[in-house]
Amino acid sequence: MDTTHTPLTAAPDSPAVQVVRWVDNTIVGISTVLAIGSLAVMFVSLMAEVIVRYLTNQGMGWPTEMPNILFPWLVMGGIVMAAQRGQHIAVTALNGMLGKGGNRILLVSHQILIAATFFYLAWVGLDVIEITGSEAYPVTGISAQWAYLAMIFGFVGLGITALTTLVRVLQSPDPLSVRVHHIEEDL
Repeated sequence: MDTTHTPLTAAPDSPAVQVVRWVDNTIVGISTVLAIGSLAVMFVSLMAEVIVRYLTNQGMGWPTEMPNILFPWLVMGGIVMAAQRGQHIAVTALNGMLGKGGNRILLVSHQILIAATFFYLAWVGLDVIEITGSEAYPVTGISAQWAYLAMIFGFVGLGITALTTLVRVLQSPDPLSVRVHHIEEDL
């Protein structure tokens, strides 16, 4: 199954297309591992907490901190995967009024704005990481930076997705076919 959901038909063997596919597949792979890994670790740790609490009437403590650390990774991984698959909410009222050329200009400007915004947010997020550096979770001692680092990962992932989408829009004969969500593939 193609994880990018957008065939690049203009120049299938061009170096730009190959790089875009590789980058998109890498982003999807990393996001998938982070989301599923976070969910699995949260589930196992909370299940262990329930079992120990049931058997001993005492908690281990550290499993209750896992959602605080890992839930942001689950959410940001899912957001990046949704952007890769074209599953975010889109307003398409203008697209029907514009032709291919107008849609290409609109989508190119959207992707530039999106990339600039998310790369800027990632840059600002570095200040948040610096501020939270002294905070640590009491039981595990894990720095709060790990939870906030998910935000930076997500912003960078969304910025890179915007750049690869930009290349796809420029390469595609029909700019509206780029990252179109196909609901039948969700089954």
